[in-house]
Amino acid sequence: MNITLPLRKVEKRLGFLAAEIARLRKQAAQRCPKTEPSNSLSDSAQEAMVAYLALTPALGEDALLQTLLKCAMHVVGAGGAGLTLLDSRKQKLVFRAAIGDGAEGIVGQEVPLKGSRHGLAFATGEVQTDTPMYAGVEKAAQARFRNVLVAPLQIAGESVGTISAVNKRGTGHFSADDMAAYKLFADLGAVIVRQRCREQVLRRGGAGARRSSVALPVTLAPEDRQLLELFDSVTRVRHDHPEWLPLVKQFVESMARSA
Repeated sequence: MNITLPLRKVEKRLGFLAAEIARLRKQAAQRCPKTEPSNSLSDSAQEAMVAYLALTPALGEDALLQTLLKCAMHVVGAGGAGLTLLDSRKQKLVFRAAIGDGAEGIVGQEVPLKGSRHGLAFATGEVQTDTPMYAGVEKAAQARFRNVLVAPLQIAGESVGTISAVNKRGTGHFSADDMAAYKLFADLGAVIVRQRCREQVLRRGGAGARRSSVALPVTLAPEDRQLLELFDSVTRVRHDHPEWLPLVKQFVESMARSA
């Protein structure tokens, strides 16, 4: 029996099927191009979220912080108010936001930790009020400050900056009641600054795991640094192995239930 002819027919048929499979694979690949894993929010949506949360690069542009300074200034009857944060590299306090007297020339100006009311409040953790000890800020702001009220900004018991008021209205000086009120505003100001740091961390993570870190206005507390490291790890998993996210979620939820 001659089986050569049937085998040739089978071979021809298999060749046709192989060509058809290759064509279908190519067609499917064109319809469903391979894409990198992306965030659930588009770039435009992320930018809208950032704008909505007021995650501005400069604290001087922060609407909530500006409102805080306005309220603090009016409550104590001052002509101006400002906020400084520590530049740990220079070991100086730097004005990051200001309103009222001298505000236009004071942002960005440095104040020494020694020989200034700001530095004294920063070092002692107590509210200070008297005539200014450091004249450099007056010169830079091109304004005269008759008297100054300074309260320390503290996060987790550590000073990170100051909030100040200048030029008590009228001829008097800032009172003990003014000092007590300004301490409360300083506590609120510290909360805002810390929250902005946390929001910038989230902004960094939302932008992608490969983006360089942002410069935060203050050093994060230890617990915040641990959360940042955890957030970075999850972000890298999302970027490199999105299929692992359900396992990560399951593990974290299991740990939380057993805690």
